[in-house]
Amino acid sequence: PVIPLAPPKVLPFPPESVRINDGPFRENQIRDIDYMLSIEPERLLHMFRTTAGLPSTAKPLGGWESPQVWVRGQTMGHYLTACSMMYAATGDKRLKERGDAIVTELAKCQNALQKRGANPGYLSAYPEEFFDNLDANKQVWAPWYVIHKIMAGLLDMSRHCGNKQSLEVLNQMADWVKFRVDRRTEKQMQDSLKIEFGGMNEVLANLYAVTGNPDHLRLARRFEHNAIFDPLAKGESKLDGEHGNTQIPKIIGAARLFELTGEKKYRDIAEFFWSDVALNRSFCHGGNSDREHFFPPGEFSRHLSPMAAESCNTYNMLKLTRDLFGWEPSAEKMEYYERALFNHILGSQDPVKGTTIYFASTRPGFFKLYATPFDSFWCCTGTGMENPARYGEA
Repeated sequence: PVIPLAPPKVLPFPPESVRINDGPFRENQIRDIDYMLSIEPERLLHMFRTTAGLPSTAKPLGGWESPQVWVRGQTMGHYLTACSMMYAATGDKRLKERGDAIVTELAKCQNALQKRGANPGYLSAYPEEFFDNLDANKQVWAPWYVIHKIMAGLLDMSRHCGNKQSLEVLNQMADWVKFRVDRRTEKQMQDSLKIEFGGMNEVLANLYAVTGNPDHLRLARRFEHNAIFDPLAKGESKLDGEHGNTQIPKIIGAARLFELTGEKKYRDIAEFFWSDVALNRSFCHGGNSDREHFFPPGEFSRHLSPMAAESCNTYNMLKLTRDLFGWEPSAEKMEYYERALFNHILGSQDPVKGTTIYFASTRPGFFKLYATPFDSFWCCTGTGMENPARYGEA
């Protein structure tokens, strides 16, 4: 593994060393495990197999995982992360076995995709042509976003479950990323980064930390979105109107790149962004945004909305807060963390079915709207499965 040039001053206990005792957090973990085990792997794999030309008789999942939806496959990555981290957090071997079995099948899909004409290493639940459309500036939703989730899930299976095959599949995916990205000029790359790409810089940086392959670090840097990073590096707040959860994962990637490279600009970007969002743009329950977008800090009263505080945003802000706390421990950061964890994340789960909300409404008296078990699969369904596995992280 790579030795960070700017290592954190403090580190959290590894998830394997923390166990949640009886109480609401443990109750959420139990419900989450039951929900995850109720999702049939064959249904999660269906569109991966279909895309690869492999037989599947499973019933497709609904919502964002429906065959016609362009971000199908994103839940798979969250699911692998949730299984691996919940195994680490609880020792429940059923989750490791489930994750290991899925990785074996994904490897088969990766091989079959290449035989079907995809470039080596490609793996997703939609055809590689989605990236051709992105390169040609044709309409597409967020293909890199989905790739990030899958890559992160594979990396977590390696880290928390010791699955060697997942790292092999992931390294092949990284080779494919290199093929796609190296064909692009810097201007072409920056133009493509206008489309949501999740935390591609973060997962590639994390992979570099494991492999030491300089290509992985170089590729992580190719996903630096200058239109967002440059103002933040100067201490300028230009987030009004920006899609919230498109930005936060990029900043987590910047934080990771600071640790690995020691380059101060990455720390400046991460710290200024955190202060702006956590202290100036967050509601009292720790969430942020309205209808997924940041609004001017002085306009909270205009955004008491049933579609405020996207849960993915808070999930990602907790990740960023943990990083920054490690660099410079402070009560301010951990007070924000506690507020967001208790008041948004803990209350985001359906106390009966174990599914989760998309938005934590700020409209007085408004109800919570939970996902259906098999016909929603929003982005917040995926992060919602991860959250109970992450309770012990800080």
